[in-house]
Amino acid sequence: MPAVAVDGLPDSAVLVEAERSDGPWDGWSQMIVRVRDAPVASTVDVGAVGVDAARLAFADADALELWRHEEPLDGLADVAFWGLDAPAAAQEFTGDRLTTLGDEGSYGWTDLPIRSALRRAMTVEAWRDAEPGRKLAVDFRPHSHHWQVMRQVRASDTESGTLPLGDAQILYAMTSWGDGIFPVQVDRDADGLLLAVRVTLAES
Repeated sequence: MPAVAVDGLPDSAVLVEAERSDGPWDGWSQMIVRVRDAPVASTVDVGAVGVDAARLAFADADALELWRHEEPLDGLADVAFWGLDAPAAAQEFTGDRLTTLGDEGSYGWTDLPIRSALRRAMTVEAWRDAEPGRKLAVDFRPHSHHWQVMRQVRASDTESGTLPLGDAQILYAMTSWGDGIFPVQVDRDADGLLLAVRVTLAES
């Protein structure tokens, strides 16, 4: 999956902004990492980022060595399921209604040992697949770094969240458009210093 590395960023916090598209779909037109405020002398294409599962990450490259995407940090996992047939599945398997912000309308279980959670997720999926007409999505959620930040994303009006990792902060944000390859540009001042990093998601 394509990624872009940019140098010249400070080791302190920076502002990340998102701008809405003017089109009929109220999605993001671009996301901008603001580094410093100065007149823009040049804007240069530096590549493109590939997005899978509809989410972007802005991260320190060294900090990513600590990232655990699927392995649970505490040995636990959650299972969530939702859809037209979710109430029937909850009744069949005594699933709980989830109360976490962003999981409204979902059922499942939280804080299960990883093997138990996986068995339950597979059992619910098998029940769904036993009748092709059943409408149900199932999400197996190990308590990984990805799970931690996605809890924030689901609960956020901007579909974004941050997570400390080592000495850095990682930002996750949904593109609002789904998957794709998105161009990246950098703004620099007259001295060549980095002013901003821009990811264009849609033409405004």
